Amino acid sequence: VKVLDDGYGEVAAIFVQLERQRKLYQKYGKVLELDGTYKTTRAGFALYHILIEDNNGDGQPVAKFFIKEETIEAISECLRVFSENNDVSVTKFTLTDKDCAEISALGKYFPSATHLLCQFHALKSVDFYLNKVNEGERVDIEKRHQIRKHFRTAMYATTQADFDSAKAFL
Repeated sequence: VKVLDDGYGEVAAIFVQLERQRKLYQKYGKVLELDGTYKTTRAGFALYHILIEDNNGDGQPVAKFFIKEETIEAISECLRVFSENNDVSVTKFTLTDKDCAEISALGKYFPSATHLLCQFHALKSVDFYLNKVNEGERVDIEKRHQIRKHFRTAMYATTQADFDSAKAFL
């Protein structure tokens, strides 16, 4: 357990990792997932989980941290603590939703890992922007359908040719 302060004596973050979790990470940490649950305490702290998938296909938390501010700096500081206590070179892929602060912070401490976006959140984000009214106008329904179709084709492509074809449309 490590408590981080904000430089003024106030708690900025609380990082927690058990020895059992550290060992799980070393064994199964090839893919690391980071996700936050917002405003989980009366003090307004967000709870973040660092997860791996074990040999049974189950998600296992390998660290948790509470942060007062959901910024690149705050997330980075907790990932710094994680990286000081774990061999992060075992991680080849990181996975998040579309949160830019999470993505940026992971890039600092897992520079060799390839970042992946959660498919659910990527599709949800595309749908959100396609349905959004911009300056009083909206993408027509047929065009939205075509964009969704090609985006999904690119996302689930099993060959480079399929991906390139869908990407060219987008």
